[in-house]
Amino acid sequence: MTKYIPSLLLALSCAFTASAQLNTAGTPWENEDFLSTPTFKVIEEDSIQSIIFESIPYKGAKKSVFAYYSSPEKFLGEKSDTTTKHPGIILVHGGGGTAFREWVAMWAKRGYAALALDTRGNGPDRQHLNGGFDENGKETPYFDVTLPLNEQWVYQAVGDVVNAHSLLRSFPEVDTTRTAITGISWGGVLTCIASSLDNRFKAAVPVYGCGYLWQSGKMKEQLDKLPEEQKETWIKQYDPSRYLSLMTQPILFLNGTNDVHFYLSSTAQSASLPSNSSTLIKQGLRHSHKYGWQNDEIETFINHNLTDGIPLPEITNEKTAEGNTVTGKINSRFPIKDISLNYTTDSGEQKEKYNWYKTDCSIHGDTWSVTVPHDATMWYISASDTNGILTSGTIHYPQP
Repeated sequence: MTKYIPSLLLALSCAFTASAQLNTAGTPWENEDFLSTPTFKVIEEDSIQSIIFESIPYKGAKKSVFAYYSSPEKFLGEKSDTTTKHPGIILVHGGGGTAFREWVAMWAKRGYAALALDTRGNGPDRQHLNGGFDENGKETPYFDVTLPLNEQWVYQAVGDVVNAHSLLRSFPEVDTTRTAITGISWGGVLTCIASSLDNRFKAAVPVYGCGYLWQSGKMKEQLDKLPEEQKETWIKQYDPSRYLSLMTQPILFLNGTNDVHFYLSSTAQSASLPSNSSTLIKQGLRHSHKYGWQNDEIETFINHNLTDGIPLPEITNEKTAEGNTVTGKINSRFPIKDISLNYTTDSGEQKEKYNWYKTDCSIHGDTWSVTVPHDATMWYISASDTNGILTSGTIHYPQP
C-alpha cells in the first residue's frame, strides 16, 4: 500500500500547484490543460520572430495560432546573456485587429519579452492560417453561443491567450515571476477574463474593454439582437463580470469618457469587482489600437508592478460633505501639475454623446477640494504630474 503514497503526494502537489496558478474550476475552461508548454515553431525571424503555436483543441484537432515575439536581445541585436531574465508581457488585439509587430517592438524597446497573438485564426498576412480558428465571412463571431462550446470564439480566444502565456513563460530569457497582460477593446475583454483565470499574471491593463457588456453601447446593441436564451447564456459564460471578482493581482482599467462600445458606468462596475483595481479615465480618448496602446500610463503601471518602478499618482480619501464639496488627498512621487473635477450633466442611454466638462480643484499641499455641481450626473477626479502621467479617482455614476 505504501508504495502508492509518493504518487498520491505528487498528484496532490500538482493539483495544489495548478489550483494556485489557475482559477478555472467551475468555469467553461476547467478541463483544459493550460500549464503545459504549447508546441511551437518559428516560421520567420529577424529582430522579431514570427511563430505558430498549438493551442486548445478545435474541431477535433489542435488549433494553430500565429504570434509575434521578441525580447530586448533579439530586438536590439545584442548578445544574449543566459543569466539575464526579462519581465514578459502578452499583447491582445481587439476587433478587426491581428498580432501587431509594432506593439511587440514597443515593449521590447522597454526591456520586455513581448508576445502578441492573433485570436482570429489569421497569419502574418491577415489571411486564414491553416489549422486556425474559422471566421465565417471574415466576421468574428463574438456573441455566437450556438456552436459547440469548444468552437465558440470567446472560449477559444481565452484559451489562446492563456496558452500564449504558458509559451511566453517557457522562454529561457523570461522571468516567470514577472509577467503581465494588456489588451485593446475586445482584447481588453479577453484580458479581463484571462487574467482573472490565470494567477500567473502579476498585472493586467484592459484598455476600453470591460464587463457588464449587456449595459454598454454597441455591445448592448449586439447582445440585444440575440434571442433571450442565447443572450443569457453568453452573459453567464463569458461576460467578464462573472470572473473579475476572482482576481487579486493589480489591474488598471483604462477608458475614455465617451467610448461608444464600452460605457464608463460599465468600466466603473467592472473595477469594483477585483480586490486590487484602479481606473484611468481620459476625456475624449479615441477608440483604436494605436490610441489605446500609446497611453504612457500603461507602461508606468506595469513597470511599477513588475520592476518596482514609480507608481501612478494616487487619489485617496475622497469624501463628500454638505453642499456637494468633495475633498481628498493625492499621493505622487513627482510634483502634481493639476487636479481636476471631470463631470457631465447629461443623461439618457447614449452615453457616448455626453458632453464632459472640467474644472480645477483647489490644492493645499497633498489635499484637494472641489464643489461638484448639483446637476452633475457622472463625475470623477483626475490628476496629472509634471511628466504628464494621469490618474483617476472613483467614478461616480447613476446606478443602473
